[in-house]
Amino acid sequence: MKYKWIFFLPAVLLLISSSAGLILYFNHQQASQVVTVMKKVEEPKAVSPKAETPLKAPENVAEKGMTEEKKEEKINAEEKKDVLKIIAVGDILLGRGVGSRLEKDKRGYIYPFEKVANFLKEGDVVFANLEEPITASTHGLLGINQGGKYVLKNDVKAFEGIKYAGFNIVNLANNHILDYYDKGLYDTLELLDKNGIVYAGAGKNLNEARKPARIERKNLKIGMLSYTDMSEVLYKGNPPIRFIADKSKAGVAPRNTGYIKEDVDKLRKEADLVIVSLHWGKEESFDVLPEQIELAHTLMDQGVDIILGHHPHQFQGIEIYKGKPIIYSMGNFLFDQNDPENQESFILNMEYTGKRLTAFHARPVKTVDKTQVVPVTGKDAESLLQREVMLSQKLNSKCKIKEDQIEFELP
Repeated sequence: MKYKWIFFLPAVLLLISSSAGLILYFNHQQASQVVTVMKKVEEPKAVSPKAETPLKAPENVAEKGMTEEKKEEKINAEEKKDVLKIIAVGDILLGRGVGSRLEKDKRGYIYPFEKVANFLKEGDVVFANLEEPITASTHGLLGINQGGKYVLKNDVKAFEGIKYAGFNIVNLANNHILDYYDKGLYDTLELLDKNGIVYAGAGKNLNEARKPARIERKNLKIGMLSYTDMSEVLYKGNPPIRFIADKSKAGVAPRNTGYIKEDVDKLRKEADLVIVSLHWGKEESFDVLPEQIELAHTLMDQGVDIILGHHPHQFQGIEIYKGKPIIYSMGNFLFDQNDPENQESFILNMEYTGKRLTAFHARPVKTVDKTQVVPVTGKDAESLLQREVMLSQKLNSKCKIKEDQIEFELP
């Protein structure tokens, strides 16, 4: 029985063989399942075009929860970031009847602009005609009752109103800036320089008077030249004087076409936008003279982008000439004259995208009690708006009344 186990050897071998077969079978099944799974991953089921879902752009976290209206407002705000706004108004007087009433009512010089400062401050460039000097000097020309002229000045305290309103560029070429002689002019220049308000049209000599005011906003260089009529009139005083500047004499830049052409040609090479400010025209009138139109067109063809006119004390028609605005007279923005038409005006808003005028509208205002400028709306604005549309249409401008403003059509 020593070799009895031999009889069990075939059964053992059969058992081993069967086990190996089973192991191979199960390994093959697992391998098949892995291959099948891999195929499913590598070869996704085809999707018909109709069932395709477009990929969504990643949503800005800041825009989550924003309404469509808010998103549109944000887009518009982004687009307007590079839009340059030039705001312009007419003559400003804070002395004489305006100043005396403010002092009597114990109101400060900010009061005149409180109702319109928000509109003015929308501008990157904010212009006005500073019609008279800002000075404490008492030595002036002879007044109208002495056979002279209307002699005007602003008290030094009035300057706080100019600053509050946001004006950053002013015209000094007019027929009142030397009413208190050189002293009044120099006091004004010093005050403007100290407060960073640029100016043109007057200076310590002719070269300074012809020098452009410069301001840079929204990556655009803006330059303004200023000139005036009546510079050679001899005004009575002690001594009598003419306002015209000379090589060694303080004064204003005269409206000399030779000077203007020379100065515009030079500035055109240095500035993106060229403004010419002109103190001209027929006083107390809505009529634009033919020779004004002729000169304005010549300047525009020479390369001027905007003409800002003043002196008539009434707001005349606006001409859009080859896509560029000619404002012949902006009237009184704040003055003490009695005629109701001399108390009516507009705040002009010109918007530039690059060097091109892309929007232009005029907001009506009036002076109340000779002390405060206020917006005019609704029925109160109808006659003023309709008159300005009529005057502008006579100059071939296309414009319409919309939401209590005048909108000008641009090419």
